[in-house]
Amino acid sequence: MEISNEPWGIKDKSSCFLYGNDALIKLQNINNNYDYEGKYDSDIPWKGNEFSEDFIKHDLKVMENEESVLSLETHVFGRDKVLSSYFQEKFPLYDDKNTCIGILFHVWKIQDNSLTRLFHNKLPASIMFQSPTHLFTEREWEVVFLFLQKYSRKQISQLLNIADKTIGRYIRKIYNKLEVSSDSQLEEYCRLNGFDLYAPKRFLLSYL
Repeated sequence: MEISNEPWGIKDKSSCFLYGNDALIKLQNINNNYDYEGKYDSDIPWKGNEFSEDFIKHDLKVMENEESVLSLETHVFGRDKVLSSYFQEKFPLYDDKNTCIGILFHVWKIQDNSLTRLFHNKLPASIMFQSPTHLFTEREWEVVFLFLQKYSRKQISQLLNIADKTIGRYIRKIYNKLEVSSDSQLEEYCRLNGFDLYAPKRFLLSYL
């Protein structure tokens, strides 16, 4: 971890940093030999610290569910201060009694920027790849995702390789589950509940 060319870090149960390697320092464009220990995301002097509340929510999800969480982070990174995208995976960290005591995280650069096409070249600062609720089936989530990216029903049917009428049935099921009756209400509900920050894994697999 210490000599890795990819960023790694460790946090305790309160999301306080215990460790960050040199690659993380370079990624966040911080002064050499910066000591992460005892710092919170909001304390770290880099462009992404304005999203510290989101980072802490990710940490809590890892610790509460004791399972890894994968996200795509798009911020100003590196010495060149360029807006770029990196995958970040967070894992639960355990002590010798198998009690979760924090998180371990790993960051690596996305190699194929074509993922941005799904978002019409406007990637959110943070995208999660774990569904925020179990309310929908996997296919329904795929429809919701593409709907929120402003794809037409015909485009959604082409991207998912299913009939237009089937897309219509999925949309009606989604309406019923959320108790909404129009596209505008569906979009408003999804954005208010953070569904627009989730991307189904089928759109991710070719990038990992």
